[in-house]
Amino acid sequence: MSAQPSDNYDAFLSRLDAAATSLNARAAALDKGFTAVSLLLGPYESGVRTWEERRHYVSGQLAGHAGSSQSYTALGELHDVAVKMESMLRDRLRHVQDKLAVMQDRRESIHRSLLELELSRKKLQSSRLLSQDRKKLSTIFSSLAGSTVAVSA
Repeated sequence: MSAQPSDNYDAFLSRLDAAATSLNARAAALDKGFTAVSLLLGPYESGVRTWEERRHYVSGQLAGHAGSSQSYTALGELHDVAVKMESMLRDRLRHVQDKLAVMQDRRESIHRSLLELELSRKKLQSSRLLSQDRKKLSTIFSSLAGSTVAVSA
């Protein structure tokens, strides 16, 4: 009787499990980073609103100004500061939103890869079962063929 061929399915399944474990670790780290970066949205959004309100208020003060030229100049400077701060915070907010979009794309990519690995795992397990069934059927047919030869002799 010849030695049974080794079962490579375990090795392949092991590789799939290792890849899934690695991807799950990356996904967990990415989730933590995503949560941390998300925390920046609130303060930046609030800052943009605050400086936008200040800019509108100072614009109104400038439009209705009836005081000295010094106070008008001071209001103009305050308006310039409000414009610059609002712009800077909008840029930072946009940058954080862009980072979050990239991180979300990575999360989705990892999720797709994990689904593909799971599908491959199921296909491999199915293939393994089919191979085992074929081997059993072959053994049964060989046994039956051997027994009919022995009976007819």
